[in-house]
Amino acid sequence: MKLVKSLLLGSAAGIAAVAGAQAADLPSRKAAPVEYVRVCNTWGAGFFYIPGTDTCIRIGGRVRAEYTFGERWNRGQDSYGTRARGRIYVDARNQTAYGTLRTFIRYDVTTSTGSYRYGGLNAGANRFSGVNGVTQDSAVNLDKAFVQFGPITAGKAQSFYDFYANDYGFSVVRTSDRSPNLLAYTATFGGGFSATLSLEDAKTT
Repeated sequence: MKLVKSLLLGSAAGIAAVAGAQAADLPSRKAAPVEYVRVCNTWGAGFFYIPGTDTCIRIGGRVRAEYTFGERWNRGQDSYGTRARGRIYVDARNQTAYGTLRTFIRYDVTTSTGSYRYGGLNAGANRFSGVNGVTQDSAVNLDKAFVQFGPITAGKAQSFYDFYANDYGFSVVRTSDRSPNLLAYTATFGGGFSATLSLEDAKTT
């Protein structure tokens, strides 16, 4: 009985040794290192590196809800109104040998009802659309979409003629607080001083 037991234990040990040797001979497969998202501090808070690149990107937005109540312009219009507006933007930047390469895009989505629909600024002046103020009015607006490469800015961007508090409202671009299609060159002199020459399309807002 002891002889049979010894033979069985010896056989089991031999099988375990062979199996261990075969497992050691197999090629090991190590998992690829995980590349976590890294913070990019070059251009301020909110930026992070796109994995595998030197490009920094920031994605953000906001949501605003409004409610108003007041006098009606006529009996066919509402005395109250609501508005919901959402905004999303993407800002990507990369440092090159010729300066910063930046692309920026921003969308605004707005839904308005009631008294919000028949008043407000349009084309630089108060203009009332004359709708009945009952049905819903929705709009999707491409607010910004431009590329900056060093001193050059091209695309739909904030007007370089934008004056403080929109106080320059009778220019050829109708009003300075606009985002026209433009092509601009900015010369930097140091000490916080710069000068910009901008060609802007007055028919885009």
